[in-house]
Amino acid sequence: MKVFRTKVLACGLVAFVVYSMTPGCVIRFGPSAEGDSTGDGTDTGATPENPVTPEPTPEDEAAAAFAQVDPQQLALAEAKASLTTAYLVAQAESSGIDPSTLDAVALEQLMQQYLPAAAASAEAWLATLDPATFPAWREKPECEFDEGCASRVPCKYNAPPVRHMCHVTDCGKSRCSICPEWVAELLKSLVVTSWCAYVCAELGKPSQTSVVAIGAGGVSAFKGHFVGPICTDP
Repeated sequence: MKVFRTKVLACGLVAFVVYSMTPGCVIRFGPSAEGDSTGDGTDTGATPENPVTPEPTPEDEAAAAFAQVDPQQLALAEAKASLTTAYLVAQAESSGIDPSTLDAVALEQLMQQYLPAAAASAEAWLATLDPATFPAWREKPECEFDEGCASRVPCKYNAPPVRHMCHVTDCGKSRCSICPEWVAELLKSLVVTSWCAYVCAELGKPSQTSVVAIGAGGVSAFKGHFVGPICTDP
């Protein structure tokens, strides 16, 4: 009998050791893990009745901001951005500068130089057009994927003094649907292979959202660098 009890105790000891080394349930002491959304035991305070809302990303804020802007204001801003950018690129194309000498920095400086005159020319041409003919604003992902335009970015130059985000609203190589014919004739893709027009809206104030800038950008013919957005008042 003594030998039998000894064998039983030995088997029990072996079983306990095996069980203790086998992964199983983890016992935690403290508040219920029902509100744990981090996976590391940190109590976030979230419950089914009071879930924690994630912080919005700048892209989410931009989408919300543009949804609040008056459609007519957006359409006018998009038209001005397209015209300004096309005029700007046309002036750069007709400058006679050797494109092979224009790296990204030099092209940005050239665009900044021509921006005031381009914006003034766009204003003058806009005054001859019927705003009712301007197309409704929409974000154009094809400008990003087909033409290489950056989108959902802040102004790189001449930024407004508020938090903002710029959407690419138009783009092209040698076209501009609302431009005078002579502008289209100058868009030869020698200096800029693709031009990109931007409308920028303020972030964080959905009830007071407005267009705070328009911008011009482009992809340089020399090494294909994206430049901009170079912004100005809407």
